Formats: sequence, structure tokens, C-alpha cells
Amino acid sequence: MAQALACAVLLVWFAWAGAGAQPAPAAPPARHVIVFSLDGARADAVQAAVPQALAARGTVSWTAQTIFPSSTLPAHASMLSGVGPAVHRVTFNDWSIGEPYFARTTMFTEVTRAGGRAAAFVAKPKMMIFMPPGSVVSAQHLVYPRFRQADVVEVAARLFGEQRPAVLFVHVADPDDTGHRRGWMSEEYLRVIAAVPALIERLLRAFEDAGVTAQALLIVTSDHGGHGITHGTSRPEDMTIPWMAFGGAARRGVIVDRRIVVFDTAATALAALGVPIPGDWQGRPLLEALQGP
Repeated sequence: MAQALACAVLLVWFAWAGAGAQPAPAAPPARHVIVFSLDGARADAVQAAVPQALAARGTVSWTAQTIFPSSTLPAHASMLSGVGPAVHRVTFNDWSIGEPYFARTTMFTEVTRAGGRAAAFVAKPKMMIFMPPGSVVSAQHLVYPRFRQADVVEVAARLFGEQRPAVLFVHVADPDDTGHRRGWMSEEYLRVIAAVPALIERLLRAFEDAGVTAQALLIVTSDHGGHGITHGTSRPEDMTIPWMAFGGAARRGVIVDRRIVVFDTAATALAALGVPIPGDWQGRPLLEALQGP
């Protein structure tokens, strides 16, 4: 009987592993997670801007993929809710206060349900669609700042120090804004991307200032890339995004060569915090990016 039970357990485990599921860490490596979204940042541009010494301090992938359509609201819906457009149904790219909020579960709702504090600081008012009342303790937005990403990050870093939420979402719009006005990979666009390492360092310093570096995770990614002065297509330039993890809860010197999709971000944030991942999420946590067994 014991042997038969053991075989049955093994068969279930192999079926589960073959389906792509991953076990949760034995203990959560993080108490705080910041998800930093660089709206419109192409992976190849960010890779060229990030010094090797900085990349070696964390886990990186330069081949992660967003969803189609590769636009701001559909992609952020996936980034925050762990599912693709066929499930979350966000294929539009505009929203205003007074219209219905995003109805599906997100990393905000799951952290809040688990008793944690969630906060957000975004650079486009339409991003507030993902923060219905009760899902976050603090949500702030600016009106499409141009070349003000350092100011956005500075305010967000201070907010983290004051509130120390379990999860903080930080969104800057400068790469997307510059791409639409001057062109993706233009001189002006590359200048904006060149500032990304300093933005990463500022958020990591927020962990240090708060004394939580050992149990903190910073995920840096993007919603989409772009080509010419547009995006939204299935072209590689639009679909390929950076994905990086830093902080004491991240493994150092890891280059991920497996497929990563934008909806894996929310699952990784929850896994890092030890918050259960909803069973209907398509996202897989990048456990290889996290400290722990």
C-alpha cells in the first residue's frame, strides 16, 4: 500500500511539474517588494545602458516577452494580474476616473487580502484603473511627466521610507513619451534609458535607508518596447522587454535563459512575499531569481 501511495504521489508530482508549475519557496525571502515599470523600455536599449557590475548584483533577462497587444493598459493588466488578455479582457488603452475599475485580482488585492500594505505611484492617470478603492493604502499619479522620471522615483522612494508597504508599484512614462515624440532608439530616447541605472540605485538605496535590504526585492521590467514612433504590434522590438531583480531577496549573478512573460511578474512578487498565488493565474514565479532553497 505504501509503495502504491508513493508511486501515485510521484505521478501527481511529475504531471504537475510537467505542466510548468513551480513549488513555492520554503520560507518567503522578502517582506517588501517594489515592482518598477519602465513604460516603453526596449530590452536591447536597457541592456546597453545597465553596467555589467550592476547586472551582476541581481538576476537579469534580456529576452522576456510582453503580451499582444503590446500597449500600456493591456500589458500592465497582465503584469499586475498574472494573466493574459484572453482572461483579463483589457485590449483597450485608455481609461478615465468614473469608468469601471479593473475587476480581476491583482498583486495589490492579494497582498491586501493577506494582511499586507500595497501602494502605487504612477505617471499616467489611466494606470489608476488597477487601483480600485480598498486595494491599496496609497495611490498617487502625476500627469504624464516629461523627463521627470528621476522625480517620480525620488518621491516613490520617500513614500517607501514613510509607509514601508509590502508591495509598492512604481511606474515612469518617460521612455514611452520620448519614443512617441522622438522615436524609439533615437538619441533622446537613449538618453532617457541611460538614466535607468541611477533610478535602480535610488530604489535600492530606499531599501538601505529603511534598513530592510536583506528582506527586500526590486523587480525592474517594462510593459512593451517600440519601433519608429509607435508600438502595439507583435514585432520583436515591441514585444521584447527587460526583466531584472535586485535586493537582498534576489539571487546575484543569474542570467535567466528560459521564457519569461510579463504576467510572471505578479506571480514572482507574491512568491517572494509568501502570499498564495491564485490558482487561475497563468504567471509562473521566477524562483530562480529568489534567495532560498
